[in-house]
Amino acid sequence: MRKLPLALLLLLSWLAVPVLAQTPQPSPDAVLLQAQQLEGQNKFTEAEQRYQQAIQLAGSSPLSAEAKLRLAALYMRRMERYDDALKIYEELVKQYRTGEIAAEATLRIGELYELRMPKAKDEKERNSFEQKAVEAYRRVENNFRGTEVAKGEGKRRLDAILQRIDARNRNHPAYRFWDILVALTGRQPWLSYWVAIVLFTLIVMALLTPIRLAWFRSMREMKKLEPEVKRLRERYKGQELNEKIMELYKQHKVNPAAGCLPMLIQMPILIYLYYTIRMYEYQFSKGFFLWINPWMAEKFPGIVGANLGQHDLPLLILYAISLYVTQRLTPVSDPAQAEQMKMTSLFMTIFMFYMMYTWHFPSAFVLYWFISNVLMTAQQLRYMKPEAEPAAPVEEGTKAPEPVPAATPSGGNPGKNHHTRKPRRRR
Repeated sequence: MRKLPLALLLLLSWLAVPVLAQTPQPSPDAVLLQAQQLEGQNKFTEAEQRYQQAIQLAGSSPLSAEAKLRLAALYMRRMERYDDALKIYEELVKQYRTGEIAAEATLRIGELYELRMPKAKDEKERNSFEQKAVEAYRRVENNFRGTEVAKGEGKRRLDAILQRIDARNRNHPAYRFWDILVALTGRQPWLSYWVAIVLFTLIVMALLTPIRLAWFRSMREMKKLEPEVKRLRERYKGQELNEKIMELYKQHKVNPAAGCLPMLIQMPILIYLYYTIRMYEYQFSKGFFLWINPWMAEKFPGIVGANLGQHDLPLLILYAISLYVTQRLTPVSDPAQAEQMKMTSLFMTIFMFYMMYTWHFPSAFVLYWFISNVLMTAQQLRYMKPEAEPAAPVEEGTKAPEPVPAATPSGGNPGKNHHTRKPRRRR
């Protein structure tokens, strides 16, 4: 009987030995602190191991995100392992999407590209890194506007890099041109910058007006020929119909492709305009327009822009409406294509709205396009009015029609008239 308790005691001791032999698991906070101390001692490899250990111990807690941010910063600032750092930052942005952690990761992506700029192989690569840094800082400004990161370090870094770009671009002819337009009204924040955009729009409109007027005349003539085109459609089909319509247009000196020329000319202007506005972007950030100002931006964050260098949703909606109206006013010579033209206009409007909203186009560029659409619509309404038909000329020597005699009153003699005098009888 005494052997049984002794055997049981030995069994329990044997089972307890592995448990007692286990060392206590360190806390993630302690491991993270050790990693920071090792990094301060320039022991980067050991610090990397400790950061990775802290990430594993922390699991999905916010401490894991902090350890990942510190590990990525170690790769970026101390070890120059930019690709590894970029991968961690992008994973954090994808995982958290909003909030301080995603804003911090996005900000560090911009810092990463700035650190790579001095190590670029050539000027082209350097400019590419600089542009990517600006885009990252702009994402912090646009997507994380309410965070402390965006209000603090994000704003400072964006202003600093834009100032460097602005100082470098001052001698460019496009920069000087915008600067002259702004200086005409004294560089007033509430006036000069949007007036400069209006003046530039008027200059472009003046240059394109002769081409647009030729297009409007061509469209007006095509509209006059619609009855003839309809009769041709009733008589011919297929290729023969197309040949007859082209013969009709040629006979009346109408070019159905005249509307393509203004667009082909305007597209390079728009591309160059976008490039110059980006070049003058830091200066446009000093200008306001109606509701586009810091006070309204603070009341409606993410919707209203604080200045003409930022994205603004109400102005973008106005632009989309103006684009749709302009396209819908374009005459269609073929009534069968009217419905297709309607769907095309709607699709183009939605596509342009989505593109400008996603890429956060600056308000200065959207304002130019909105004013241009308004002026073009006014031109179109003015010149697309049908011409009044001239009155038929009266040929000289044509005898005027004789007046019709007045109707005889009922009950009277139809052969007599009370205005005629009765002839006197001869004796």
